[in-house]
Amino acid sequence: MSEQEKKARVSQAARRAEVIDAALVEFGQYGYSGTSTSMIASRAGIRQPYIYALFENKRALFLACHDVLNDQIRETFRQSFDPGDSPYERLRKMGLAYLGLLHDDPRMLCHLQIFAAAGSADLREPVREGFDRLFNDVVEISGGTREEVAKFFASGVLLNALAALDEPFEMFTLLQVTPEDQL
Repeated sequence: MSEQEKKARVSQAARRAEVIDAALVEFGQYGYSGTSTSMIASRAGIRQPYIYALFENKRALFLACHDVLNDQIRETFRQSFDPGDSPYERLRKMGLAYLGLLHDDPRMLCHLQIFAAAGSADLREPVREGFDRLFNDVVEISGGTREEVAKFFASGVLLNALAALDEPFEMFTLLQVTPEDQL
């Protein structure tokens, strides 16, 4: 069976997931404006027109990436702590889990690019809505206050920026917060 025949047997849902994975890497490296659908198609091993059979346009694909990242982050956070942990301990473990995602998954660099793309009027509202959903979910998941979660997100954006800059790990350790720092 040829490689072409194997690709033809992949379900549309599986192909859509492959395209999103490829898009996460490309958008993460080059941003929304710097990424073309032909770059994504090449990484996904498909022809560019097939992207438009799966997604209405590049914007729809970008927003699908935003949803997938938020879902992945949300699920990682849910699995990162023990039910008996305090809100502080939950946020601490969620932060470590996010750091692990940044270290292990190059697709996570797209998260920072999504925030940057929110400067575009046509992306601002859907990115804001996704951010707000994730923020509110983290408040619920962690049991922390909105202020504690806001600080948690601020640290996460900084972690993402440090990862994008390929800063040495020592920079990340400067962000360690103690319960006393939360007061």
